[in-house]
Amino acid sequence: MEPAGEVTFEEPPETVVCGWGFVGDVLMALGRADSIVGMARPGFWYQGFYDLLPGVSMRKTGEIPATVSKSYTVEEELLYELDPDLLATDPNRFIAWYRLEPATVERIREDIAPFFGNESRSKRSPGWPNWPDGEPYSYYGIPEFLARYGRVFREEARAEAMIDLYETTIEDITSRVPAKSERPTVGLLSAFTNPENRGFFGVNKPIPALDVTHELRQYGALGVVDAFEGHYPDDSGHYDLKTDFEGLLDIDPDVLVFSEAVNALGGQNVYGNADAYQQTLDVLQTDEVGKRLTAVQNDRLYPGGTGSQGPIINLFQTEMLAKQLYPDEFGPWRGLGETPESEQLFDRQRVADIVTGDI
Repeated sequence: MEPAGEVTFEEPPETVVCGWGFVGDVLMALGRADSIVGMARPGFWYQGFYDLLPGVSMRKTGEIPATVSKSYTVEEELLYELDPDLLATDPNRFIAWYRLEPATVERIREDIAPFFGNESRSKRSPGWPNWPDGEPYSYYGIPEFLARYGRVFREEARAEAMIDLYETTIEDITSRVPAKSERPTVGLLSAFTNPENRGFFGVNKPIPALDVTHELRQYGALGVVDAFEGHYPDDSGHYDLKTDFEGLLDIDPDVLVFSEAVNALGGQNVYGNADAYQQTLDVLQTDEVGKRLTAVQNDRLYPGGTGSQGPIINLFQTEMLAKQLYPDEFGPWRGLGETPESEQLFDRQRVADIVTGDI
């Protein structure tokens, strides 16, 4: 796997330190989630969907040590203490995000464990370090991660079964998406940012810059029509656009989706304010300008998914968004965990069987 190259194990790794929830979800799909002994930010691994899979146990993320501090500093002593068999993350994250020197990354690889990961969450920044040789390297899609980690853990059969289920399901759903002229316009807002707590609404582009990346996978796959296309400034920092009530009304999307809202609904307080999502909904529904928005009047305000999604989470979140945007084709969105079996777009029992090894 680029950039770390080939990694060889005499036995499958028994203990793993990874990044956010993406690799956690991949390892859950392979039945290896219990191998995780540390994560950069465990709070970003949303667990709620696993509770909807019969016989599958959730990980208590609060009990997983955080190997990166809230100020984005690597806890090197903790890494040495955990002494994992594998660092399932892109080493360039340690340099680009956590400000480690390349020599320190090399020392960690030699002293603790090999790296085996690839930063494919979103398009990498122009200044991405590209360690170890300075050359740009490939991005991988969710099936490719499953295949590669499946080989590392000698879970090839599970990986193959999950890839088949994942690709077949996504292909079936995307083949049924209505023509573009029949799709609603969508605004993707931060669930936790509003004029009362931050002074603005944070708007993000829903379409991924690269199709292969996984952070916004469901929005691209389902052909979301971005209501704010052409209105984004060249650079506005963490959010692609900051706007107010009047700015929202000027664009007036048919649908508003709130990014990362599943974390709040699942009780995971990763942004410092568990009530911020509800506050965002309240201000939209009570403000005199907000009440004039088409999405508010038509009750088309929906929770959005987490960007830390591997195959299982993406299956749920693709189903969720398909129902939110195209209910005439896929049936109504009834809420997290409220979809009757007859209205589900993929087989929960089959996913559970793969996770538990009954393949």
